[in-house]
Amino acid sequence: MSKVLYRYIIDYRSEDNDTDVRLMELPVIRQTEKMYYVKRYYWGDAERGIRKDAHNTYAYDTKEKAKSHFIRRTGSRISWYDYWKNECEKALDLIQKVDTNE
Repeated sequence: MSKVLYRYIIDYRSEDNDTDVRLMELPVIRQTEKMYYVKRYYWGDAERGIRKDAHNTYAYDTKEKAKSHFIRRTGSRISWYDYWKNECEKALDLIQKVDTNE
């Protein structure tokens, strides 16, 4: 049986579907002592290298690790969106104070 790595991704809402979470199964094409190589989706036949010992990486050898990373990754993404939302709101407040008749 060939090796498979796992990655959870968000299937974003569209007109026809609601937001969902999907588990991607990435077959390992080849491996070395330190790396797995999987096919890069959306990039033709290119390969993506994944370190076997990495804590934060693209895909994992168990579904549990992939789920844990998805939770960390998504929480971090929310933090960044909150930060940028606040910065944009501050910028909108500042631009209201700019006198354009100078």
